[in-house]
Amino acid sequence: VAPRALRAQALPSPKELMDKNDAALGGRAAMDKYTSFHQGGTMSVAAAGINAQFDLYRAKPGRVLQKIVMGAMGEVSQGYDGKTAWAIQPGAGPVLLDGTMAETIKSQGDFFGNFHDMARYKSTETVGLVDFDGRKCYQVKIVKLSGSEGTEYFDAATGLIAGIQSLTDTPMGKVDQTVVFSDFRDVGGLKIPSKIQQKNGQFDVVITFTTLEFDKVDPSVFDLPDAVKALVKP
Repeated sequence: VAPRALRAQALPSPKELMDKNDAALGGRAAMDKYTSFHQGGTMSVAAAGINAQFDLYRAKPGRVLQKIVMGAMGEVSQGYDGKTAWAIQPGAGPVLLDGTMAETIKSQGDFFGNFHDMARYKSTETVGLVDFDGRKCYQVKIVKLSGSEGTEYFDAATGLIAGIQSLTDTPMGKVDQTVVFSDFRDVGGLKIPSKIQQKNGQFDVVITFTTLEFDKVDPSVFDLPDAVKALVKP
């Protein structure tokens, strides 16, 4: 019992790790200076031979649009305009999202989603110092107020978040997914990852951003597509 207690005492608390990450990113106040953010680049799925254009637009207070253009395969898009969560897929047409699918896209629209708020969590625990993506990282188990569970990894050298592991709701059901953040760039006083890898055991998705810009998003970007408007009840 005593050695375990000593090891626990030596580990930083989840709040210490989260605060260090938020400060290393540039701080919430630096983010609050802006009203919109655009991340643009490429998305590749080597196992499926997919190479696509990827764009993510966010704006205060919580609007979001994600668009993936796959050439002849068509376009996949989903968004939230502050009232309606929706998605459009080739061959499936438009749908209105509800439940956990809606909450997922809404969370992507959280303008301050990269920063931590302890009020969001039911519980947090620093599990240990582990190897993650070739880096020494502190492993923190989290349980959100919604009941969803996951694990966050914080780079012990930089303090920046290195990745997240969670069960993610998809059209195919719940998927155990690991997301890795790397190649942070300085943009407008903030550090933004320019590379994101999503691993779910079946295939890896690699998103590489070449465009990272603040306050250059036209508000009309978040307007509901006509096909989605037709589904919304008056």
